[in-house]
Amino acid sequence: MVRPTAHLGAFAISFILVQGLGQVPKAGKLTVTGAIAVDTTAMEERDFDSLELNLAEIAWLNYLEENWCFSADTSILNIYNFEEGETPPVDTSAVKARMDWLDARSPLDLAWNPVVHSRIAFYASKRKKYLGTMLGRAPSYFPIFEEALDRNGLPLELKYLAVVESGLNPLARSHAGARGLWQFMYATAKYQGLRIDSYIDERQDPARSTEAACKYLNRLYDIYDDWFLALAAYNAGPGNVNRAIRRSGGKRNFWEIRFFLPRETRNYVPAFMSVAYLMEFASEHNIFPQEASLPFAFLDTVMVQDVMRFDQIAPLLDLDESMLKRLNPMYRMEIIPATDEHWPLVLPQEEIPSFLAFRDSMRLIEPERSPEIVFVPEPVTYRVKNGDVLGKIANRYGVTVRQLKEWNGISGSMIRIGQKLIIHADPSKL
Repeated sequence: MVRPTAHLGAFAISFILVQGLGQVPKAGKLTVTGAIAVDTTAMEERDFDSLELNLAEIAWLNYLEENWCFSADTSILNIYNFEEGETPPVDTSAVKARMDWLDARSPLDLAWNPVVHSRIAFYASKRKKYLGTMLGRAPSYFPIFEEALDRNGLPLELKYLAVVESGLNPLARSHAGARGLWQFMYATAKYQGLRIDSYIDERQDPARSTEAACKYLNRLYDIYDDWFLALAAYNAGPGNVNRAIRRSGGKRNFWEIRFFLPRETRNYVPAFMSVAYLMEFASEHNIFPQEASLPFAFLDTVMVQDVMRFDQIAPLLDLDESMLKRLNPMYRMEIIPATDEHWPLVLPQEEIPSFLAFRDSMRLIEPERSPEIVFVPEPVTYRVKNGDVLGKIANRYGVTVRQLKEWNGISGSMIRIGQKLIIHADPSKL
């Protein structure tokens, strides 16, 4: 069992104090203040090892509750006594002072400018609910990001990039086919060593995709020696940034080449800076966590080497399948495949003992679908021509219309001339 350890920084706001557990007596009644009472009078000697193990689990969970309990209680967080729904004015001098504070503590250039200020004002008034949702999700993902960024020597503020990219949703998918918290395209993900097949998509795994994002961001920074140019390249690709540098006459500053970049990328860095500011100073703008997710410190991992389906696991634990999917997003078909490898299963820590107890019975249930791994071929890009329809294109490349729609984020059946389609075609059928 691998036990993660991480801190939640500013998100560890309120605690419930529970005293720890002492040594277990051999007889009598054990009372644990604020946590549990266990009658040990009739227990045999052989039962005490199991009891001590259970109490150790309780002690650990109590420790986490004491130290890492995340609160979304606005009565605690609303230190400025704003009215519900109130939008405080975005004072220029106050925002400048706060951004100076951020800038002094980061290798990124987070100093105030009018472009970022206008974006902050827009988000603070029109995107409060969205930012509140991001604050609620942050305890699940930011510890993962911070640990990886720190280990790779990258600025910790880059954790806010995933907010801009995916809204902290590991199942996010763009119309172009990018997936996961860090929105990797298929080819870029493969270059970074991520596994993608019919059952596994590591772009959607928080830890593995974050490690790949760190490597990719490091590589981009080595190319441009400027973090904002590296972020622009992360969004638009190095080719677009290189063209913008040439068109600007060789300038190598994001703000000087900004209008030579694609429209989306022009606002990418200002959006990143605005999110970084507003999530650091959320309470000053009457923005508070919503729909709080389970903090990372309360999750744990067990390694699985047998075929298991989520619909087998969920009934034996106090979980539903949707929760298992959120905690284990890299399993595309909600199946942990049977291979020679061991695969991680993330669960709330309190569910780990139950899972270990029921694991043998789970193995007895034969899977309804074969877990044979089918690797997804490298993608090709097809440009729609006059007279094309999805069925015709699918037949040409030996794929299904449903696959075409999934790969390209198409909900209906309409396509337009000149539209680019990503197709994972079998080379033998080309």
